[in-house]
Amino acid sequence: MQERCSLASANQPLVNLLSRRELLSLDAPWRSSRRQQDSASQWIRVARPAMACRFEVIVEAENDHAVESAQRCLDEVDRLESILSIYRSASEATLLNLGAARHPVPVGPEMFELLELCATLQQETKGAFDITTGALSQCWGFQERKPSLPALAVLRDALSQTGFHRVTLRRNQTVSFSSLRVQINFGGIGKGYALDRGAVKLRERGIKTALLSAGHSSVLAVGAGPEGAGWLVGLRHPVQRERRLGTVRLSSCAMGTSGQEEQSFLENGRSYGHILDPKTGFPADRVLNVSVIADSVAHADALATAFCVSGPELATDYCGRHQGVIAVILMAENPSHPIVIGSNDRASVEVTHD
Repeated sequence: MQERCSLASANQPLVNLLSRRELLSLDAPWRSSRRQQDSASQWIRVARPAMACRFEVIVEAENDHAVESAQRCLDEVDRLESILSIYRSASEATLLNLGAARHPVPVGPEMFELLELCATLQQETKGAFDITTGALSQCWGFQERKPSLPALAVLRDALSQTGFHRVTLRRNQTVSFSSLRVQINFGGIGKGYALDRGAVKLRERGIKTALLSAGHSSVLAVGAGPEGAGWLVGLRHPVQRERRLGTVRLSSCAMGTSGQEEQSFLENGRSYGHILDPKTGFPADRVLNVSVIADSVAHADALATAFCVSGPELATDYCGRHQGVIAVILMAENPSHPIVIGSNDRASVEVTHD
């Protein structure tokens, strides 16, 4: 691998020139197959840390503006993190959590657009996806990365402060909360939204084929990939890390993955994960892992969270009402047999059964 530069700070990218063989062997949430290897000779990977994970952009090296375009994409991710992160003291998300219960707070176009999308997804998933679970996450200690089992009375109090019906979006682009303890958190959709917006920057600069990823959970295929056959993405088993659940092929669509393995703790022999059911306040425990294919990463990430909470019943209902959505669900009671629900004419799924 030929390195162009090293990662010196959060704002300086890591740029690698990848041969076909190196593209094949990359250890990432996606991984190309041998059929994908035989396409273009070289690709450029540009990476940067953001939103507590690693964002990567893979573009064809033959494009004269490949590195600059990828950097513009990652610059957009950085900009959105400064708006959406609850861990930034001056972010719009933080200012909303501090002031929206006291007076209407004006927000920028990106924040308002994302809040409107979250409102729609909350309704369409029957409350399974809800960004107002901040009080619950604090109650369980997940927000501070110090999880523990809360007292039932404390949990009930946090649950009483949860629900998107407590958020008001006004036409003048202001936002208000109906309770002082309402806390929003974009952890289930922020990375996906940032990838979607970053891809716009790539397209504006004429990039027609690229693969974007954020951590091990969010992937966006721009265009039809090498040779127009789509990008191949591996589905990793959430428990047996060396094993694949299967592979998917993506063309101009996205995939998001959610599972309790990212954050969890043991208490009295029982595992509690960080994905909380907004209706009960307790961690969802029926589903081990969900991958969702949709038109945008924001939708895919949010739906993966919702289907983790409400299981294949919600996935079946949602996919039946929305074309172009596929859910690959691994149930806790049967971790060897993933369930595939829905269809998308720009994606295909091949799963592995024991």
